[in-house]
Amino acid sequence: MRDGSPELDQPRTAPTWMAYALLFGLSLTLGGYRSLDGDQAYRLPLLLHQQDPAVFADDPFIRAFDAFNPHRGYLTLLDGPSRLIGLPAALFLLYAMTYGVTCLGVRSLARSIWPKSGEWVGVLAVALLLLADAGNIGTNHLFEPMLLDRLIAFGLGWVALALFVRGFERCSISPSPDLRAPPRSIWGRGMGVLAIAGLIGLAGLVHPALGMQLGMLLAAGWLLGLIVPGRLAMDRRSAALGLVALAVALLPTALMQAPQKAALFEGLDPETFRVLSFTVQGPQHMLPHLWRPMQWLAWFAYVSLAGVTLCDLGRPWSVARSRCVALLGILLAALALAWVAIEVLGDPRVTIFQPFRMATVVRGLCLVVIADRIRSLAIRGDFGGILRAALLVSGLGSDGAMVVAVATELTWTLGDRLRLPRIAASCGLAVLAGGIAYLFRHDPEAGYVPLLLGLGGAMLVGAWRFRIRHVPAWTPGRAIRLTCISFAVPVLAALAAIAPADGPAWLQTTREALISRCRFAESPTDDVERLALWARSHTPPDARFIGPPGPKTFRLWSRREVAFNRAASPYDGHGLADWAARFADHVGFEGDVASFARAYLTDRHALERRYQEMPDADRAALARRQGADYVLAAAPGDQAESDDDSPLELLRIDGRYAIYRLRETPAHDSPLRLADRRSAKPDRAQRRKDAEERTLPIP
Repeated sequence: MRDGSPELDQPRTAPTWMAYALLFGLSLTLGGYRSLDGDQAYRLPLLLHQQDPAVFADDPFIRAFDAFNPHRGYLTLLDGPSRLIGLPAALFLLYAMTYGVTCLGVRSLARSIWPKSGEWVGVLAVALLLLADAGNIGTNHLFEPMLLDRLIAFGLGWVALALFVRGFERCSISPSPDLRAPPRSIWGRGMGVLAIAGLIGLAGLVHPALGMQLGMLLAAGWLLGLIVPGRLAMDRRSAALGLVALAVALLPTALMQAPQKAALFEGLDPETFRVLSFTVQGPQHMLPHLWRPMQWLAWFAYVSLAGVTLCDLGRPWSVARSRCVALLGILLAALALAWVAIEVLGDPRVTIFQPFRMATVVRGLCLVVIADRIRSLAIRGDFGGILRAALLVSGLGSDGAMVVAVATELTWTLGDRLRLPRIAASCGLAVLAGGIAYLFRHDPEAGYVPLLLGLGGAMLVGAWRFRIRHVPAWTPGRAIRLTCISFAVPVLAALAAIAPADGPAWLQTTREALISRCRFAESPTDDVERLALWARSHTPPDARFIGPPGPKTFRLWSRREVAFNRAASPYDGHGLADWAARFADHVGFEGDVASFARAYLTDRHALERRYQEMPDADRAALARRQGADYVLAAAPGDQAESDDDSPLELLRIDGRYAIYRLRETPAHDSPLRLADRRSAKPDRAQRRKDAEERTLPIP
């Protein structure tokens, strides 16, 4: 090429994968990264026990999973990397890989549905996926700030759905220019089918329920292809091949779970199982009638806006859009049937399957559809388009904001369809103002705040576009600089985790703030975790604790047995019965199952406070009943019993909590040295066996 050619004046464009790296850094900085807490706090002890059976050898929660354990595939996935590079590093490595797989699937979905919108529609779809928090019925987030088995299964599912939507007959996930073109060969058709089936099979091994649900969704899509192949540009041979491959891929999952199925409902009568499992153990996941009306409205807002976008007659229809509409229709019909089975028929088998996990897939597909609408509005050039795009993005932050943003957009869209732009703008702004006023007075989540931020952001962007009149090019230099800036907070948090904990007060405060934002290592951030680390090095390996029902992390961080924790609950009937009995014993509740469930749903926090309100004598008796010799409880106050009069010996205080040891000798006897006191104890295993043999009545 000769010097002076116009091509030489054009800046080189950075690859779009750098945009996904930038989004990952921003998600870590703004959304944070959590490890060794939350749901990980009761899954990871299962992994530690699998790696070393001496750890948690007699823990009631761990042993309950001998009968029914759906996490075996996930634990096997974690086992090898955690042994090789350590548990925290393995968790983050798999988390980054899961993010990459999710980006691959969502990007391909967006590019398939909107092939003329360019690469950036995929980047925007991933950004929306990371931002979306509204409409979260079923409490399964689209992307969470920690590694979980369902997050991995969702990532694999997005890639499988992308292959199906763009034409599963082709094994490439990059959309071709003409999606209506027939497959080139039987080999290519078979490879595409095998790729989809293999991804769903892996998802089923990692998360059996979610893998089976995704498999049922794709099976319904292939059945639809058998019935109306022309509508979906699908030949019957490929659809039949897909059904067979999917059945074979999910066979290992079925074989792993089948022997455990009988143990799931054993040990409790159906009504007691229903009340304990659905009402006490996980109502936020299983019972639709407990979800807030605003959550439902926000979820339907996704569906409404996606439906209006897909039915836009000004856009050329494609095979990918047909298949996306087919999947959304199947999902909506299946969720309606699931609601009837759960709320009307009360079927425990459907409820325990948690079918409303698929509501998360509906949200994801709708976001991919909406992404092109937001892109089109943003690049229109007028302030109205920028404002509408900003409102839709900011509305993803809360339920109320999403409802108002979508209501504003639908009103504005109706006016545009009627070719009344001034009236459309006036009505849209009126709906926005009324919605903000309503949220200001009635929304406990303060949904008006993100809308006001979106409004302010639109004004700034509009003013900037008016002055600059062009968007800076996405050059490699800018991409590298922005990506490095986005990872600044995570890198500083990783360095703070290995830095000494001493120093000036401002330095310690900064260190704790960074670690709380992004925790990559075993760095405690609260009193319970600090006490747990102390217990790991200052109590016997076979020690057992009782503690408050709420905090989740003590078992994992201490590597010590815990008699009961509310969040750490098994799934099978026998384990659930023991868990419920320990729960009632921990809070001093007397009554039947129905009364216990009502008390829990009425005021769970008041019920759990009963443990902290117990006198030391009652907590000591509780520890003896549950085979424990150590107690985690509130730190002693000014009016606490003197150490000589208490049946609990104070060992360690950290902030609001303290660790006590159960005294083995009467308070009036001469105190023994610690070594003598330990040698004078009865056999620990025998005491624990006696405690386990006591029949704890089901509440």
